[in-house]
Amino acid sequence: MRRGRAAVVAVGVALAGAMGAGVVYAGPIDGRSEVAAAVVPGVEAEAERRVVSVLKGLLPEGKVREVPGDGGGATLGAYAKGAVVLDDGEGPALVSVALGRTDSPALDLVSLAGCPDGPGGVGRWGPKGTCTKRVLPDGSDLLLVQDRVAPYGERDAVVWSARLITPDGSMLTATELNAPAAEGAAPTREVPPLSQQRLTELVTAGEWRTLLDSFPRRDGGEVEPGAPSGFELLDTLEPLLPPGLRHFGRAGGTSPTHFAHLRVDDGKGEAAVEVTVDHRGTNDTDEPRVEERNGPAPWSGEGVLHRSVTVTRPGGFRVTVTAYNTSRPLVAEPTRGTPPLSVGQLRVIAGSGTWDRFR
Repeated sequence: MRRGRAAVVAVGVALAGAMGAGVVYAGPIDGRSEVAAAVVPGVEAEAERRVVSVLKGLLPEGKVREVPGDGGGATLGAYAKGAVVLDDGEGPALVSVALGRTDSPALDLVSLAGCPDGPGGVGRWGPKGTCTKRVLPDGSDLLLVQDRVAPYGERDAVVWSARLITPDGSMLTATELNAPAAEGAAPTREVPPLSQQRLTELVTAGEWRTLLDSFPRRDGGEVEPGAPSGFELLDTLEPLLPPGLRHFGRAGGTSPTHFAHLRVDDGKGEAAVEVTVDHRGTNDTDEPRVEERNGPAPWSGEGVLHRSVTVTRPGGFRVTVTAYNTSRPLVAEPTRGTPPLSVGQLRVIAGSGTWDRFR
């Protein structure tokens, strides 16, 4: 119980980070279910190198030592992370950064909207922590947390975090401790090296923009007014799937969204089917415009394939349905030879008139 609590607090009391090595732990947070994802090794290594390079350039003067991964703390589903140990003369301290997007499939069941248990509180994690939320001039949400790895232990490490969520859905979390590791290390100083102001400057630095912009966007940024819930999208998608395709692993939710994710199995192996619905397409004609994609899946490992069809109605309303040959699109290894749906089947599903209920 202590280890599970420490793993979550170590990344900022449920302030979401990025994918860690192996399994990504994402619960329990606000009473919801646990979700997991895996990492594409080659992509992870390159992303970590870029994150650490930017991070080192933004830290104050001192001795900096790179550490693998996120320094040993658990992280939540995003796309890149990195960590260093900073010694500014007051004692070595772990500083880590995790970057991603709020529409990552691994975060479908995780609440990211605000402080646990309301402003100034840290919910179940104990009485010693504080959490404050600010809305920046550009509309970004900034959450600042100060707590302990184990909130009832006076000798346990202090953990401070800052999480930034921009209006386009980009997410960046910086986490620091007053110890050189997230687990099993004694504090070396009274508090972490960066003040809340310095943490704020770190997460809002423009140097992160190129890396954040490189991540795949399933939701396309802010949710449109009147957008359907994830479960409404899945309730529309499932009847359109061919007979013999078993449906399970629904990741949708009751909140407004453009994206939902479903796991399926036709007896040849589990696979993922995703649907995105929005009004951001371009079509000035009187007929639907169809785009087809078939080949290696972006941000996936070798052998992972996807088939995808986007149908854009006149006026810009568009539906994209994508099928993969893996049950988790970001997993390195495929779970079957090809996706369970052909391009022709995807075209029929995306072009169905039942989606017009969301126009």
